[in-house]
Amino acid sequence: MPRPRHPLDARPARITHVYGTSLKWTKVPHKTFLTPETAVQLRAEGYTMALTRSGWRSPRSISLIRYVQRLRPSSELP
Repeated sequence: MPRPRHPLDARPARITHVYGTSLKWTKVPHKTFLTPETAVQLRAEGYTMALTRSGWRSPRSISLIRYVQRLRPSSELP
């Protein structure tokens, strides 16, 4: 019998590297997950991209700029 599938929001993706003002990928601590709070914090520090993994899948690049914009639409920004 197959295992039940969980929704994607059940377990956030793990961030392995971030890309920012240094113009190179920087490794992050082992247990850093892509949550709304983490995305806002990394974006405030100047990082623009995150390289994530979820399970055994290959790495995936996520734009932190777009991720934060989806969290806070432009009408809510100060």
